[in-house]
Order: sequence, then structure tokens, then C-alpha cells
Amino acid sequence: MLKVRNIFLLFYCLACYQITWSQNKSKNNVLDSAFTIPMITANYGMQWPGADMKETFGMNSQLGGTFAIKNKKQWFYGITGNFLWGRNVNKTDILNHLKTSEGYIIDNEGRLTQIYFEERGSSFFLIGGKVFNVLTQNNNSGILVYGGVGTLHHKIRIAFKDDINLLTEEYKKGYDRLSFGYALNAFIGYMHLSKNRFLNFYGGFDFTQGWTNNLRKFNYDTRQEDTKTYSDMLYGFKVGWIIRLNKRTQQEYYYD
Repeated sequence: MLKVRNIFLLFYCLACYQITWSQNKSKNNVLDSAFTIPMITANYGMQWPGADMKETFGMNSQLGGTFAIKNKKQWFYGITGNFLWGRNVNKTDILNHLKTSEGYIIDNEGRLTQIYFEERGSSFFLIGGKVFNVLTQNNNSGILVYGGVGTLHHKIRIAFKDDINLLTEEYKKGYDRLSFGYALNAFIGYMHLSKNRFLNFYGGFDFTQGWTNNLRKFNYDTRQEDTKTYSDMLYGFKVGWIIRLNKRTQQEYYYD
């Protein structure tokens, strides 16, 4: 947890440094011009669930990538995908009817086996927004705001070491709550594209609202059909590193 906080603190300090450095340099230097920049980004985020999703999961992590383009008019658009995982599962009673009084399940050899629950999921979005050139003298950086439309999927991963006839890969499907549906995404934060082409990053607040359905249709633990449409919410912070794909242009200006 401490390492994650340090990562966010590092990006915050870099952003503050860039703002102060640009303001001081702008008094004696000519500003660069805005131009089209294609980019690939890698990001990490921490998320908390809301609405129906918090009944099943707790805090999770997100690791993703994006291909996007910022054009000369500061419009930003692209596609992004994320892998979700976590060990905070709130719905841990789905196998209670298979457990002993001590909370274990007996495997095929008669041994007591510990069961572990984890979250797994993914999301994909087509995104579009704009960069607002404020808080910086760099015309290619500023406040980044975008929205997206796409899909969200998640499930409970059931893990154990030994063979259990009642929890084969096929039987797990009756408990894992595999869900899929449409989703909307929104982001607001700061994006910095440096003139030296190395220090390129972004960070900010990320929000996802999804409407999912259980693809299994029937839950073994409740012995009931599950046809409800769930309201799934994820919100948190993410930071990312940007690799610029454009060639250097004559409009780019480098300070000594």
C-alpha cells in the first residue's frame, strides 16, 4: 500500500515541478505550438466499487494500456483496455454449504483444503475528450478530460491447491458470478507531454459505470436463476506513462 502511495506522490511532484518550471522559463523563452501527437500509454490504478458491485468485491487494482491521438486542436481520442484484479471479495459465503464447521472443504483424498477468492475482470472503451491548456505554459499539456463507451466484465476466481470433485472447472461456473455488460467511463486529470520527449505522463480521477448480467444464469449456492441487470460502479485514481509516437517537428522548442 505504501509503494502505491509513493507512486501517486511521485507523479504529483512531477506535475508540480513542470508547472513551476514552465512558468519561470516562459518569461525568457518562446512557447512551443500545439501539434498532433499519437501515443501509447501504460497505466496503473486503484479502484473502489459502488452500487451493486460493492456487495461482491472490495478495492481492486487496474493495469491497462491505451492508444490515443491528441490533435492540433487539442482533441483527444483513442481506445483503452484494462485488466482488473484484487483479493478483496465480500461474497465469500457462496461455498458455505460445502465447508466443514472449521471453514475448510474436503478434497478427493480426504484432506482439508483452504479456498481462496479473488477478483478478476477487464474493461474496454472507445474514448474521446479534450486537453485544456491551463496550469502550464506547454501548449501540448494541460487538464485532460475524456469520456468513453465500452464493456465491463468481472468474476469471482475460486482457487485451491488440491483436486475437488465438487469444484471442477465446470462446477465453478455455478459459483463464480461471471458478469458482462455495457459501461461508460470518465476521466479528469493532468497530462504532461514534455519537450524533451522523455518525461511524458498523466494522472487523475477515473470513474466507470456499468450495467452487467450474470452470464451463468443460475447460481448453485442459491439454487435460483439470476437474470437481474446489475449496476456496477468503479471509481479511483490512476497514473500512466506515455510513449510518444510522433517524429520531432520544427515546432518543438527545447530549452537549454
